Amino acid sequence: MTLPLHATWPVALAFVAGAALAADLPPPKVETRPAISAQGVDLKVTLSVDRIKVAMLQGDDMGGNAFGWFCGGRQPLVANENFLKAAGTYVTVTATQELKRLGYPLAGKGKATAFDVDINAAPDFRIGGILTELKQEICTEPGKAEGWVLYKIDWALFSEKQQKVVYQATGEGLSVSKEKIPDLHKRAILASLGNFLSAPQVLEALKANDGEAPVAAAAVPASAAQRAATLALKGAPVASGGAPKNQAQLRNAVVTLETASGTGSGFFIDKDGHLLTNAHVVRGAKYARIKLQNGDKAVAEIIKVNEQADVALLRTTLTDGDALALRSGPALDVGADVYAIGSPLGVLNNSMTRGVLSADRVLQGKRVLQSDAAVTFGSSGGPLLDADGRVIAITQGGIPAAKGFNFFIPIDVALKALELSVSP
Repeated sequence: MTLPLHATWPVALAFVAGAALAADLPPPKVETRPAISAQGVDLKVTLSVDRIKVAMLQGDDMGGNAFGWFCGGRQPLVANENFLKAAGTYVTVTATQELKRLGYPLAGKGKATAFDVDINAAPDFRIGGILTELKQEICTEPGKAEGWVLYKIDWALFSEKQQKVVYQATGEGLSVSKEKIPDLHKRAILASLGNFLSAPQVLEALKANDGEAPVAAAAVPASAAQRAATLALKGAPVASGGAPKNQAQLRNAVVTLETASGTGSGFFIDKDGHLLTNAHVVRGAKYARIKLQNGDKAVAEIIKVNEQADVALLRTTLTDGDALALRSGPALDVGADVYAIGSPLGVLNNSMTRGVLSADRVLQGKRVLQSDAAVTFGSSGGPLLDADGRVIAITQGGIPAAKGFNFFIPIDVALKALELSVSP
């Protein structure tokens, strides 16, 4: 037997046998503090709420539910598969609506069209949470209930610019009603979020980042000229001796990229800290954490993005490392040796694999290079080099079930899509 969908929780919970009165199980003692509102505060940063994670397991005790006018026949509740799948979304939507009501500026209000990307519409901060416990003792009628509901959520505020959690705390939220109401669960979620937002550290962190640079290894904000239609960069020289001989130097120019959405690879194209990668590696972010071959870490700012071509340009303050030369002139012949560098699985930093250029073709209206040089998850955004160590393409991905069908974005296509000019 399962709880009807029209009851106070938006998904089904599993019943187990038992009997008691809900009135015999009083609510726990939880302190409720009012959330600090952002109404009237001129914040120049934006927020988004990442999908809330659920740390509960199938079969976990979730209290009990009674029925009818006399609230009899209490039946214990346990978490089931449907609850675990849907709970995160419900909490995320509820938290987002509450942040908007409290005046916190939400991301996604840029002027991007359906085909373009407005980097300024990406969030400066993300609020995330982990639902660790849900308990209730309620008496239900169709669409409403009385009793009490408790949510325990570990909340965290993440700074995109600093690429770290700047404040975190556990928020317990309790809602109690002696009358049957339709939103008992929602009130408990809002109480949990309210206890988190009651801490002055949250608003202080948002204010402190209004126009300030990150504290360590910061990304330099792009100037108006850098965001202009065409950006001219001075490229790196070609290392003499070829790719096999200079593989250590070439690998040093490749980095591992980390954002809230995952990991990938990227590579320096000049001594001023500019990097290229895939748009899908940094999608939805303003900043990304980069990790160098020697283990050093820094923060890079996303300057330009072209999602249709799946390419992006980043910049960091690290300007003393190696950079890769870009190939210009005649296209590489099919059958020539090529070398791919990337961070497979996000942990095998700067692995270098050898292959041949299999084809220079057009797929779905887009020109791509095909090679059997091995790439896998985490290699996206890394470089494909010719025998001289010059970048000929950017790794885009492959077909997992088809060995050797790996595809790369030609470097001239990437530069054109990003409106970049890189001198030899």
